[in-house]
Amino acid sequence: MRLIREYILTREVFFNLLIFLMWGSMLLAYMRGFVGMLPVIGDYQAETEAVVVACIVLLALPAMLNRMATIDWMFLMGCLCLYVLNLGVFPDNYDVLLQNMFPTLCLTVPFFLFGRVLDVKAYLKPMTMISILCVLMDALYFLIYMRNPAKMAERMAGEYYMYQAYRLLPHVMFLGWRGMKELSVWKFLLSVLGMFLILAYGTRGPLACLGIFYTVCFFCFTGFRHSVWVKGTILALCGLGAVFIQPILLFLQETLSSLNMSTRIIERMLVGGLTHDTGRGFIRMRLYEYLERPDTFWGYGLFGCSRFGMKYPHDYLLDFLFSYGYLAGTILLALLSYLMLKALVLARSGMEREFIVMLLCLTVLKYQFSSTYIAEGMFFALLGYCTTILIKNKP
Repeated sequence: MRLIREYILTREVFFNLLIFLMWGSMLLAYMRGFVGMLPVIGDYQAETEAVVVACIVLLALPAMLNRMATIDWMFLMGCLCLYVLNLGVFPDNYDVLLQNMFPTLCLTVPFFLFGRVLDVKAYLKPMTMISILCVLMDALYFLIYMRNPAKMAERMAGEYYMYQAYRLLPHVMFLGWRGMKELSVWKFLLSVLGMFLILAYGTRGPLACLGIFYTVCFFCFTGFRHSVWVKGTILALCGLGAVFIQPILLFLQETLSSLNMSTRIIERMLVGGLTHDTGRGFIRMRLYEYLERPDTFWGYGLFGCSRFGMKYPHDYLLDFLFSYGYLAGTILLALLSYLMLKALVLARSGMEREFIVMLLCLTVLKYQFSSTYIAEGMFFALLGYCTTILIKNKP
């Protein structure tokens, strides 16, 4: 009830709802499932979702416009001009650019504004509740979904749910972060449940992102009484776990198998193939070869990989170089790196600094395994959040 009074029964209720919608966008899929069970409108799930989102955005627009500064308009117009310029300069990408124009310009780039207006401390409680709801709904969905014989056959055929795992990743990471900072057992247990689900989805990238973030957050940003002894004990336990890794993995494999969950990751760890790049190295090598051609000074443009039958390079640096060429790509990477590092230095609170690190793990680190920055709203949220830190805390 207190959350409802603070965030819903206010003059800026729709602005708050827009923030919640952008953080918990994965819940829209469950809303579609609920709408599908209703009479009449059950046949219009996508249309109902679009109407709900459009209403929230339009009603929140006045509050959002009041918060926008000149730099926000410059960034949005710059992205629009860059996208339109690509349509003319790279005709080979025209079809894929046209296909991705709406999701990129209307659903991805606006996350820059989400980062610009987000006050993590002010929205900490509702963001935590949304993340809890996402993990619990995903667990419920997984249990019901895996009882479907058709989906079970897909899993047995080798299909694993990368999209589902990456969609859940921000909420598991957020709950683990808050569990460590607040020493909250129940938040930590929910994050463990989320990690168990990600493990069951059978993809390595999210687990690597979680492991690196938790390690950095715990050993670099978490301090409490006798923390040195606690951290030393954890390191010792990790070393002990490494000694008995084989029986631990066999136990996990048997447990997941008994729950009809994917054991793909466990099996790869047992045979020592967890570090295998599954063809990513070949993709990078081929893309670098294409960049060496004499007529690629400005790269291949946005979504340029598509002309060679590839979705993305699986490499954050190569993604920019391939899109803009060596010169422009290096300059852009240097500017973005300066923005992120400067924000980390100027952040005045540990919460701001830790949230930046979390966004870096959700974007820059993630792109070493999957996806591309041009299709990720959280990357633009990272840029917006770092911009706010620089403006607010500039010397």
